[in-house]
Amino acid sequence: MTDKARSPRTRTLMDSRRRSAGMLALVLGGFTVASSGCTPEQPPRPGDRIPDSALEVIDPTATEWSSGDRLRLSDLEGRPVLIDFWASWCPPCLEQHEHVSAVAERYGDRIAVLGVLVDDTPANALRWMEEQGATYPTVQEVDGSLEDAFWIPATGLPHLALIDQNRRLVWHRLGASANGIPEEVLAQLDALLSERQP
Repeated sequence: MTDKARSPRTRTLMDSRRRSAGMLALVLGGFTVASSGCTPEQPPRPGDRIPDSALEVIDPTATEWSSGDRLRLSDLEGRPVLIDFWASWCPPCLEQHEHVSAVAERYGDRIAVLGVLVDDTPANALRWMEEQGATYPTVQEVDGSLEDAFWIPATGLPHLALIDQNRRLVWHRLGASANGIPEEVLAQLDALLSERQP
C-alpha cells in the first residue's frame, strides 16, 4: 500500500516513526561526522560541551545535598560525571542501575554519578529506590536542556553518558547492556582520572 492510499492518521504515525528511526540512527551510528556542538538538529559527539542544565534533587544518596535542592551540572565540574537517564517504569533502566551502581562503588568520590529521572514522578522513583536501594543521587531537570541535548524525548531510555571534568562528552550509549559499562569506557575514565593527578 502506498503512502497516498493510507489514512491521514496512519501517514502521520508513519512519518513520526520514520523521523524517530532517523534520529536513532544518528545517535547510534554517527560518531564520524565533525561536530561543533550538540544541537536540536544533531546529537552530541565526543568532545562536545554539554549544556549547563538546572537540576532539582529528588534523592540525595551519597551526597551532602538535600531533597529539593537546586544545582547546575556545572557544579560538578572538576570531576568526570557518569549520567544515567532513567525511569521507574523502564525495565532496562532498572537492570542498568546495577551496572551504574558498580561504577559508583568502584570509583567512589573521584567521579560524580548522577541519575536523571525522565518522564516519571519523584514518588515513583523514590518508591523504587526504597525497595531496591540507591547508591548514587537522582535529580530531575528543571529546564529539559540536558534531555534535549541527548535527544531523550525522541530516542527513549535508558541512556548513559560520560562527560569529563569540563562538561565535554566522552561517550554515550542508548539502551542497556547485559555486560554493563564497556571496559574501554572505564579505561577512558581511568585516563581522565590519571590526568588529574599532580
